[in-house]
Amino acid sequence: MDLDALAMACLLLLLSLGILVAEFFLVSFGLLALAAVATAGAAIYFAFVASDLVGWLFVVIVPLLAGATVRWGIARVQRSGLVPQAEISADAGYHHLTQELGVKVGTQGEMVTPARPSGRARFEQGECDVQTHGRALERGALIVVTAIDGPQVFVEPIRNE
Repeated sequence: MDLDALAMACLLLLLSLGILVAEFFLVSFGLLALAAVATAGAAIYFAFVASDLVGWLFVVIVPLLAGATVRWGIARVQRSGLVPQAEISADAGYHHLTQELGVKVGTQGEMVTPARPSGRARFEQGECDVQTHGRALERGALIVVTAIDGPQVFVEPIRNE
């Protein structure tokens, strides 16, 4: 067994792990990761120069150490204050003024402005923007909500029958 080659393989393996750890602290756009892979490859080469058994041992150990180091680095970055810690909950998403006002399909109101095809309507709980499906509506027209699709509230005139 070549002890000088074994020492060089161990030194290169430690250097590779150090470079990989530095990847999580420095912005290198992956260049440090490439340097770590190259250094690990050189460590495996020198391990095979030392002996076949040590070489195959390095082939098994290097990926395990790299995986453990990357896992540690990712966990460290996730705990860092530099990474936003926001999360999406079940309540996330679009909330429209109609939810706050309690306006839903069937709610009746009055046009505050003309709707050609969009305008503003007053409901019992407040005002919001609306859109007509058919003909234009004049100011003061009595309306009913027929549909709500995201931010759009569709209305029709109340028919006096």
